[in-house]
Amino acid sequence: MNKYLTIRNKKIQIYDILLFVIYSFIFGYFILQPAIYSPDTNSYWHLNVNRYPGYVIFLRTFDFIFKDYFDLAIVGFQLLLTLFSIHTFQKNISDLLNVNLLVKSILLLILVFPLFSPLLTANNLCSEGLSYPFYLLLISYSIDFLFRNESRKIYWLIIAYVLLALTRGQFAVVIPIVILIFILKEKKNILLKKNLKYLLLLLLVPLLTNMLDSTYRKLVHGYFITTPFSYVNALTLPLYLSEEKDEDLFTDHPDQRVLFQKTYKRIDSLGLLSSKVEGTSKDQYELFHNNFPYICNQSFHNLGAKHFYEKDGITFKNYIDTEFAAKAMFPILLKAHFKEWVTLYSISVLRGYYSIFIFIFFVLVSIYSGWQSLKRFTLDNGLTFMASLLLLANSLLVAVAVHTIMRYTFYNFALGFIILIILSKKLTSKV
Repeated sequence: MNKYLTIRNKKIQIYDILLFVIYSFIFGYFILQPAIYSPDTNSYWHLNVNRYPGYVIFLRTFDFIFKDYFDLAIVGFQLLLTLFSIHTFQKNISDLLNVNLLVKSILLLILVFPLFSPLLTANNLCSEGLSYPFYLLLISYSIDFLFRNESRKIYWLIIAYVLLALTRGQFAVVIPIVILIFILKEKKNILLKKNLKYLLLLLLVPLLTNMLDSTYRKLVHGYFITTPFSYVNALTLPLYLSEEKDEDLFTDHPDQRVLFQKTYKRIDSLGLLSSKVEGTSKDQYELFHNNFPYICNQSFHNLGAKHFYEKDGITFKNYIDTEFAAKAMFPILLKAHFKEWVTLYSISVLRGYYSIFIFIFFVLVSIYSGWQSLKRFTLDNGLTFMASLLLLANSLLVAVAVHTIMRYTFYNFALGFIILIILSKKLTSKV
């Protein structure tokens, strides 16, 4: 059978028609499903100071334009954007690696997985509805820039990164990795004028993003500061490991001492301390993993906001002061319980890989492909190194900031599969 259909003198592959049918089915199915409202939706809607501006502006804009059809319009847009980004990413990788139909199909299944339960990214009115497609576009444009020599794609790369970083903050590591791969690729010509220009642009992007983030908060909340929530999250594990005597660590800082006392008393009453667990370190981690929101959001964060509001009576500043207090407390409690922290942190990281052997595999792949890229930069070496770095860096950062759940790790499932594709092709070619 001819795998092409001719329409108006243009050849259209049957596979493209099948893709269109699949996308149409997915869109038709999910557009008929209701929008999902969660506690996170409420915090975006009410312009909470600890939320990144991207999704806040997105929600408010759609409410203003599509008042009577808000749910339908926002789910429809998230679906279309996600399907567009999936198609762009899948086509890019498929063409670049010249893969067969089976591999294309598996890659497509991995890419559309987040649309389905349990994530339901397009129907859920949370930042993942935008951050997932923005991430796929960012990686796709980065591949064009780094491996297809399409230098103008750096501007699309920058736009995608800014939109992503203003929507979800866990991807700050992407730009440093892109810079590293670019330097490895152009190491002999890195001092050329055009390459220095690209490096400068990439170095300035995070600064631009932070300035935009801070400007939004100045206009809306009155304070020129980046999103104040990173250290509140990171402090959660040290608080879980803490002991009552740790209040003496904050003798010279009355606010931090009070915050620790109040938080410790609350999580102790709820039994949410590692010392309450009679069992292994894995048992300790399970209690932490299952109760992260109670320790973080409903204990330290709420108690801190209440404390500083009672002290100063200034709205929004109380949440910013809570973040500053967490930033100061984090290294102190981390030092006091470093050994226990490393143990539970390691368990959290490995949880994202489901097996220590899978984690070790990606670490070894990263080391090997990095060494090979340093000796001789090729598409296979460079792309494998970039994908493994993105995968590992995200999991390592997520485990510091929060607990490792699929909501934070699913972005890189496709990259893990791409690594397997490249390694399989290398192995079969040698055989």
